[in-house]
Order: sequence, then C-alpha cells, then structure tokens
Amino acid sequence: MIYCILAACIVGADLYFKRQIEVRPDTTFPIHLKGGVRLEKHHNRGFLLNRLEDRPGLVRIVSVMTLLPLVFWFFHLIIKKAGALEKLGAACLLGGAVSNVQDRLIRGYVVDYLRLPIKKIRNIIFNIADFFLFLGAWLTAVSAFFSK
Repeated sequence: MIYCILAACIVGADLYFKRQIEVRPDTTFPIHLKGGVRLEKHHNRGFLLNRLEDRPGLVRIVSVMTLLPLVFWFFHLIIKKAGALEKLGAACLLGGAVSNVQDRLIRGYVVDYLRLPIKKIRNIIFNIADFFLFLGAWLTAVSAFFSK
C-alpha cells in the first residue's frame, strides 16, 4: 500500500508544480534559484528533447502503450510480495510515467520546468516526474543486479 501512496504522491507533486508553472506568465521566466538552478516554462510535445513532436498522435499512443505494461508490472510486484527495492523502483517509475502521460493526454504536451547547472545536461529541461523516472529505472536496475 505504501508504494501506491508513493506513486500517487509523485504524481500529485509533479502535477502541482506543473500547474504552478503554467499559471505564471511566460514573461516571468526564467526564475533563478540557488546553485544555478533555473525554473523555466517549456512545453515538450514529443519525447526526450522533443523527439517526434511533429507526430503528436504517435507520441500519445506510444506513451499509453508504454504505461499499461508498467501498471500491470507494478501491481504484479505488489501482489507477489517482491523485494522493497524493486517495488520502490516500480513506484517511482509509475509515478513519473503517470504524471507525464496525463500531461500528454490532457494538455497535448509535457510541462518541463527545471534546468540544472550541470555541464553535460544543461540544455535539457526536466520536471519532477523525469527525476523519478530516472530514479525508478536506476533502483530497478540495482534491484535486478542484486537479485538471485
């Protein structure tokens, strides 16, 4: 149950921040935070770095078709009493995916808003859901590495 709550909290937090970004006028961005982090408003109509932005229908279909097995896998892990690390990774993946897919289905784009001052990724704008997708993938890989 705790993993379902975690996934729901990830979705809720990300959607809250996306809503806060969306209601602000474009002229208020960028907002400079401590440590070189910037808040920006970016509408990603495709996948990573706007890939396939010219094919919105395909982006939506692929997003949903990717989310469905993830939902089934998550609940399979909950039912089969999988390890905590595996369930934690799945909860992070599910929370991030649901938030971004909801954006794609309702808005037609994903709201990205965080730019980090890290040289190799400073041209990429993220949202909280993206961070949890990366964290979930990493936790799932670590879990798979240490199982059996």
